Amino acid sequence: MNRTARHVIALMLALSLGLHWTVLQSVAWVNMLVSYSSECGFTEAVVKTFDGSSPCRICLAVDQGRQSEREQSQLKSGGKLDLCFDPTVILLTRPASNVVHPPRQSFLDRPLPAPPTPPPRRA
Repeated sequence: MNRTARHVIALMLALSLGLHWTVLQSVAWVNMLVSYSSECGFTEAVVKTFDGSSPCRICLAVDQGRQSEREQSQLKSGGKLDLCFDPTVILLTRPASNVVHPPRQSFLDRPLPAPPTPPPRRA
């Protein structure tokens, strides 16, 4: 597979997983950190960025986009879970204890032949 096809497949997978919203939210947080840290200290900038009381335009757009995707997916599924398999009950039982197994025949049950006397010699 060539590089372009791999990139297209990776991009489609990222979009289907919703990673574009994560990237946009990260960009928004970095921008907020930079703008707030120029006004006040870094620790205050971190608190202002992640407290949620004053979201930026990008944060609002990301929230609105995620919400619309959730609504669309709920409309497609009809608001219910779409299960692939029907629920079934599996009943496991113990085998009966009065089962008699036939005796096993093994090569060790037969007598072994006696070794040759005298031992064979090299030719």
